[in-house]
Amino acid sequence: MTRKRVVCIGGGTGQSQLLHGLSRYPLDLTALVGVTDNGGHSGILRDIFGIPQVGDIRNCLSSLTDKKNLFSHLLQYRFAKGDLNGVSLGNLLVVALIEMKGSLSAGIRALGKELGVKHTILPVSDHSTQICARLTNGTTIRGEWEILQRKPRIPIKKVFHQPKVDALPQALTAIRKADLIVFCPGSFLTAIVSAILPRGFQEALKASRAKKVLIGNIMTNPGQTDKFTARDHLETFSDYLGFPPDIYVVNTGVIPPAWLRPYKKQGASPVKIDLDTVTGVKILRRNLVEPEKKDVFGHYLRSGDWSRQALHLIRHDPAKIARILNSLVKSG
Repeated sequence: MTRKRVVCIGGGTGQSQLLHGLSRYPLDLTALVGVTDNGGHSGILRDIFGIPQVGDIRNCLSSLTDKKNLFSHLLQYRFAKGDLNGVSLGNLLVVALIEMKGSLSAGIRALGKELGVKHTILPVSDHSTQICARLTNGTTIRGEWEILQRKPRIPIKKVFHQPKVDALPQALTAIRKADLIVFCPGSFLTAIVSAILPRGFQEALKASRAKKVLIGNIMTNPGQTDKFTARDHLETFSDYLGFPPDIYVVNTGVIPPAWLRPYKKQGASPVKIDLDTVTGVKILRRNLVEPEKKDVFGHYLRSGDWSRQALHLIRHDPAKIARILNSLVKSG
């Protein structure tokens, strides 16, 4: 029996976690991963080698690798001493393969084969570019890290790539062959929107007959979607995409106040659901919040410093979303 093809577009933890959840189902998965993050260790490697960012792709590889495989853990290993503090071994492996194979996509294909990854992981482009933001006061800021750290947080009018880059041909082929296309949760403008900006993406997505599903963020992204409601997210994404998604999955789960306190300090808040008057898009209201557990959150500073703090991360439950998506793809 031919497996249904599911394409997951995005970047960051939201995408890799979702892939892990979906990998438990008999599906043919393709991850199309954004390449514009310039923070932390990935950003340092970008500056040195002039390459697309590799950290999100490394996370996707790890999420689809058998956890009994030693290399799955090596991909996520970070040094914690001296000049190597915060350096990711997995990132270094990917960079070495880019040098050996000639491109990010070829390097990832080779590494995935060695790891026994049964699914496909592709960058949205093989070319290095930066995400830029034009603010409402006319100022332009270049680079994801710089966008997120700007002060004051003048609202963003538009994001774009500089320089403009072409989409990876294999990524466009995956979109054309897909049975379901999923826009993963994550940093809304700098990861999700950024992933669909390479030339050719919007046209391929519009031509695809696959159902397009947007997974709504649970929390706003400080410096990106301050005070955004669910409708604001939907309308903004539709503007960049050129048309609305077929299905919009939003969270109705209650978040304990104690979990919200550290987020509130950063300026994040739960996304308000205001979709009663939306037409033309199927709205799925579900409890998407991952159950309580203590995570170790790694924070990368631009200088390369590395710090850890224990807190509860408010994240989407990958098992819950995977069940929803598997049901959607089975129903056609």
